[in-house]
Amino acid sequence: MHKETAAGPRGAQVRTESVEPQKVVIRYTDGSLLRGYLSPEEVELLQQNHPESFPVKRVGGQTIQVESAAIKAIFFVKTFEGSKQYSEFKVFTNQPNGRGVWVRVQFLDGEVMEGVATNSLETYTRPVFQLTPPDPASNNQAVLVSKHFLQEMQVLGLAAD
Repeated sequence: MHKETAAGPRGAQVRTESVEPQKVVIRYTDGSLLRGYLSPEEVELLQQNHPESFPVKRVGGQTIQVESAAIKAIFFVKTFEGSKQYSEFKVFTNQPNGRGVWVRVQFLDGEVMEGVATNSLETYTRPVFQLTPPDPASNNQAVLVSKHFLQEMQVLGLAAD
């Protein structure tokens, strides 16, 4: 059973109740990528506690431990391939819909991304926070951003229904 309760830019948090692992692409601080699967329990643990390391099942089936300090972000994706012809937009062209805060983050490597985050204390106090990207046609459904690799985080406004 797979159930999503708030996906896309209209919802600030993608909550899934699933017995199936979620497809993720982990981007490391050195620029390398890991494609694999996270169990629903691991996703919850990452959002709540940000452990020092966590298991990821690689596409080939092997499970490896990933060090939290080595990651830039975890992208929850529709497919591992994506579309090479599609050019994703990473910022909103106007005020986003939904509920939450509209934020712009700049990573230490210079990449800039906008999205909608939950308007709660946890967004600001935890070492990671979830961001819903601006492009509903993107392969990325949600991004778990690691704050230790952020240069800056700006609140641009409120997302409004």
